Amino acid sequence: MNGSLYGAEPVAVLLAAVRGGRRPPADPQRRYFGYFCSYWPEELLLAAGLEPLRLLPPETAGTPACLPAFCCLPARACLAAAEAGELDALAGVGFAHSCDTVQCLTGIWPHRTRLFFVPPATPLAPGAEVYLRGELHRLWRQLAAAAGVQPEEEALRRAVALMNGVRLLAGRLDEMRPGLPSPLTAALLRAGQLMPRADYAAALEAALPLLADAADEPGGRRRLVLSGSLLESDGLYMMFEELGARVVADDTCTGYRHFAVTVDEGVEPLAGLAARCAARPPCPCRHPGPDRRADYLLDLAGRRGAQGVVLALRKYCDPHAWDAVAVGERLRRSGLPVLVLEMEAAAPGGQERTRLQAFLESL
Repeated sequence: MNGSLYGAEPVAVLLAAVRGGRRPPADPQRRYFGYFCSYWPEELLLAAGLEPLRLLPPETAGTPACLPAFCCLPARACLAAAEAGELDALAGVGFAHSCDTVQCLTGIWPHRTRLFFVPPATPLAPGAEVYLRGELHRLWRQLAAAAGVQPEEEALRRAVALMNGVRLLAGRLDEMRPGLPSPLTAALLRAGQLMPRADYAAALEAALPLLADAADEPGGRRRLVLSGSLLESDGLYMMFEELGARVVADDTCTGYRHFAVTVDEGVEPLAGLAARCAARPPCPCRHPGPDRRADYLLDLAGRRGAQGVVLALRKYCDPHAWDAVAVGERLRRSGLPVLVLEMEAAAPGGQERTRLQAFLESL
């Protein structure tokens, strides 16, 4: 990989946003609204004149007194940052019902404007889309009221078109993943959750030809599928590369799963958003059925020629812990090697390195 690629202007702009984007930028022209979980509908924020900002844990994690130590680090660290006033510039914060910890955060978060979005627990169940359209309509009214605007369908259609463009560009980047360093691809996708979305689309569109020219075959590197919850830093991806592996498919909450599936622009916007929720890759925090997650990962591994799967499990993340047992067993029965790698922070340590190295040597 040509090192000068990292200094190319559009790539450098994206990487700079990742380094500095964990806090709302001091920009008087924009109002940022923080959110947890990739199920949060960014289009509603954009249509209300707000910029979505994915809330990721700061580099230095705090532990607030009002959360027990057995809650996950992302929740503890984000709440500590909010209590320290580091997120005061946000216009509000949005929570999606993904787990009990995030649900509890809604009641103790210090921001006055905090909204709760409840996607259906079983997205493919009969009536789930009808329920979700009603939930989106409620949230859309609340967001518009909080932003002091009228909920206009045309603004929502423009937001859908913008986010579809972002997702298509992210999809093109994801297709190049086998030929690019794992930390670079992960950082560029994470930038799409931190930057103003129109700015991200412009920068990524300019960067894609440079990335395509620089991409090369992974050679003798072990080709892996990585699945898990959010990874707010590049530490694990860097370790893969150092040990001679390449993440050829990323099914994490901050990876391509965040961008997968566009919204049908030919239907009413809220109906299109509801349909996208049902069509997204299955998430451990939802209940798509006992085999759908494993089937999805098996298909993903087959399409990308992966030799193994790493299930990155953040400590105290119950939904992914439950999922890892059933999914891991099914993948192994299908002949695909699996490593369940538990870690508390996104940056792994010596123990994780030893386990990962042993797993790669066994492939």
